[in-house]
Amino acid sequence: MDRPKIVAKLLVLQGGLLVAVAAIHLSSIPQLHQFLATEVSAANMPTVWPPFVLSFVIMGILLIPLGLGTIYCARGILQRARWAWAIAMINALTVLSLPVALFLIMGRVYFHSVPFLVASIVITAVGLSMAWPLLWIRREIIR
Repeated sequence: MDRPKIVAKLLVLQGGLLVAVAAIHLSSIPQLHQFLATEVSAANMPTVWPPFVLSFVIMGILLIPLGLGTIYCARGILQRARWAWAIAMINALTVLSLPVALFLIMGRVYFHSVPFLVASIVITAVGLSMAWPLLWIRREIIR
C-alpha cells in the first residue's frame, strides 16, 4: 500500500473543499446583506455591516491560498518531501483551530444555529481528515 499516494489524493480533495468553502463564503455575501438588513435596524446597519462583511471577505480570501497550498503539498508528499508534510500539517492545524477558536470566543449559544453548527462540523471534519492521514505517514516522510 502506497500510503503517501493515498494521503496526496486526500490533500487534493481537502484543498479543493477549502477552495469551495472560500467560494461559498464570497458568493454568499449578497444574501447575508439581505438577511442582516431584515434583522438589524437601518440605523445600526452602517455600524454592523462593515466589520461583518470584512470578516467574511477576509475568511473567503484566506481560504483560497490555504486550499491551493494544501493541493500543492500533495506533489511534495508523493516525493516524500519534509517541507510538504510540514506545510500540510500547519494547514491542517490551522483548519482545526477555527472551530476551537469559534467555541472559545463565541461560546455555545451560536452552535444552536443549524448553519453555524453544520459549518463547524464540516470544518472540523476537514481538519481532522487532513491531520490524521499526515500523522499516518509521518514516519515515512520524516526520517
